[in-house]
Amino acid sequence: MNRQLRTVVLCSLVLLLSAATVWAQLYSSTVSGLVTDPSGAVVPGAQVKLVDEQKGYSFAATSDSTGRYLFRSIPPGSYKVSVQAQGFQAQEQPGVKVDINQNVTVNFALQVGVTAQAIEVSEAAQLLSTQDAVTGQLVDRKFINDLPLVSRSVTDLAFLTPGITEVDPNTMFSTANNFISNGTRNATADILMDGVTMTNFEQNSGIMNPLYTPSVDAVDEFVVQQTNFSAEYGFTGATIINMVTRSGTNQFHGSAYEFLRNQVLDANNYFNNAAGVAIPPLRHNNFGGTIGGPIKHDKTFFFFDYDGTRQATLSTFNAGVPSGPERTGNFGELCGYAGGAFDSAGRCSADGGQLWDPYTGVYDNNRGGPVRSGYIPFNDLTKYMSPGNPNLNGTPLQPPAQPGNLIDPTALKLMQYFPMPNIAVGSSAYNQYTNWQGSPPSRNTNNQFDIKIDQRFSDKDLLSGRFSRAWGGSSPQNCFNNVADPCDFGQTGGPTHSVAINHTHTFSPTLMLNVTYGLLRAFGLGGSGIFNEPKYKGKSPSATLGLPNYLDTSGFPQLPVIELGSYTPAGFSSDNIGTQPWSYLREGQQ
Repeated sequence: MNRQLRTVVLCSLVLLLSAATVWAQLYSSTVSGLVTDPSGAVVPGAQVKLVDEQKGYSFAATSDSTGRYLFRSIPPGSYKVSVQAQGFQAQEQPGVKVDINQNVTVNFALQVGVTAQAIEVSEAAQLLSTQDAVTGQLVDRKFINDLPLVSRSVTDLAFLTPGITEVDPNTMFSTANNFISNGTRNATADILMDGVTMTNFEQNSGIMNPLYTPSVDAVDEFVVQQTNFSAEYGFTGATIINMVTRSGTNQFHGSAYEFLRNQVLDANNYFNNAAGVAIPPLRHNNFGGTIGGPIKHDKTFFFFDYDGTRQATLSTFNAGVPSGPERTGNFGELCGYAGGAFDSAGRCSADGGQLWDPYTGVYDNNRGGPVRSGYIPFNDLTKYMSPGNPNLNGTPLQPPAQPGNLIDPTALKLMQYFPMPNIAVGSSAYNQYTNWQGSPPSRNTNNQFDIKIDQRFSDKDLLSGRFSRAWGGSSPQNCFNNVADPCDFGQTGGPTHSVAINHTHTFSPTLMLNVTYGLLRAFGLGGSGIFNEPKYKGKSPSATLGLPNYLDTSGFPQLPVIELGSYTPAGFSSDNIGTQPWSYLREGQQ
């Protein structure tokens, strides 16, 4: 065996053996305590039993020469602890709540008597974690059930933790861990779910991006660990949200729910009312259910949950769009907007309201460039025939000798995708630069489920496995309700899969092995392009606008983006019409 291989083997053995000395691994916990007699002297050799009150799992330990006992890698739950020793009355304490990643201490002071006599401790002091100095906040199932959650996001309850504060609401990140913890940078906390991380580094930003967030009804409890947590945790700026999902018990349990919001319960906003625009769809439906129970009593349990969301939210958009004559090529109204009037030859008295033939430009050094000399009568391109430029004879750039030869066929088709003006049309308040308003909805869909199996093979082997899957996506606002809309950048979304397997094997009272396997795989599809939406599937730039065929074969069909100065853009940035330019993000993370 060479030196490098020996080093690897030695390091592996050290890591394996050192794991036995760690009291709490990931989300599991410990229960320990001291057994004494009436005089306060320690009682060695006492038989201690720990029983899960819901699943029937039992664990056994013996107090050592110092009277101490210890149970390692205990799943969160409610337990009964009992102790027996020769010459003393048996004693038990039910209702010992063991929370996620907690080191619980339960001490016993035995009374002299026969073993057949038993004392049940019905009331006890609050259990304190005296084995570590970890700070944070536990959020158990009672909190999750009883506290209101407007967003139905279980991680919102992390704000109950001292030191957790919100960030600027205008921040670009809206992730489950987007908070500041004791002054650390936002969006850097790791989220563990059944001991497996649910985050990955988001590209180009350095933030921790949660790829999967469980349903509210899937989480049994979680703890926000802020400082002094032990060495098995990493991959985080300073804070950990440590979750454990729910498990089945010896009794069957289930639930069903739906949370509803609908626009029929809301009032229209002032601006829509002023423009005569009806309130758009605003619907939010969150529904699902859970079921859990035994497959084999005291041995095998299952838990399943499903959560679905259907949401349509409104947004109000304003834009400057062409009038009916303008979309055919007649821009005569521009002269009046500029404060001028046409003479009998069709020349506008205001130069700012006159269209000129671009082919009649002659370079003038004194004026710094080409000066156009041929005006278009009445700004009507449909009736005007440009003479072109003799220097372009014999080239494709020379316009054909026919009326309307300055109208580009592709531009004419694209103009037809603008909606008609609907604000103050025909009145003195009409503004050609902002003459349209609409309130299209954006739609979001999400589906997810978790299934968990817990199996106790023997007193020495405990196995837990979970599989989670989420799928869905969003369709943003389509302002113009057509394929050339500048607001709609296509559907986003993609499936996410998560696997967590935890196996605990006890070799002896002083040696144990805990193995966790986790897999998180997410495929993100962002801004996939409007041609990938179902209602526009099969269409193409060439078929829509007559653009070159190579735009179809590229695999990324796009329409050109048009930006018009002075006219209010409907789309994000300054896009007046056409497909969003930032339209493709395919991101796989594992």
